Amino acid sequence: MLRILRELHKKRIISMKSIKELKRLFITIFENHQLINNYFCLKLLFSYGSFFGRFLTGLLLIENSWKPKLESNIQNESLYDLISFEKWVKFMFVSVFCSISVVIITMTCKRVSQNVTNAIMNCYLLQSKVRYNSYEYKEIKAFRTFIFENQLSFNAAGFFDVHPSILLSISASSVTYFLVLLQFN
Repeated sequence: MLRILRELHKKRIISMKSIKELKRLFITIFENHQLINNYFCLKLLFSYGSFFGRFLTGLLLIENSWKPKLESNIQNESLYDLISFEKWVKFMFVSVFCSISVVIITMTCKRVSQNVTNAIMNCYLLQSKVRYNSYEYKEIKAFRTFIFENQLSFNAAGFFDVHPSILLSISASSVTYFLVLLQFN
């Protein structure tokens, strides 16, 4: 879709064939978007939940690893349990590795939504290059309206929309729950 928009912008040629091809491509993208939302929304929700759990568990593990020992023996004069810290580092490495898929999915969803917004802007540019009240103008306007009314937004089982800010929100919630758990320790 973007390739066609770039070609239209470069060549400044607008034909009904190119507009129809652009519509066909967008409808295909829209149908795939609906399939992804229908079939993978629960998996996406559980992935975010797993991300939240891993982050909170990592915070709790680091809190436990840095607690001073009540008893220190002669061989180990350190007041901190480095073995627990090593376990925390391993856990966080595995957690980050497993969370890469959530980050990739989130950024891909953002990119698709951003490309649809760019398609709307390109429709405005294309409209400015054709005669007002021409058939091409009306077709581009109808297509732009269709895109605008059917924005592609991915969601996690209808609970929230998928945006990069959701990763920060999950991290902030984990820190909040961690502080609450520390207070009730």
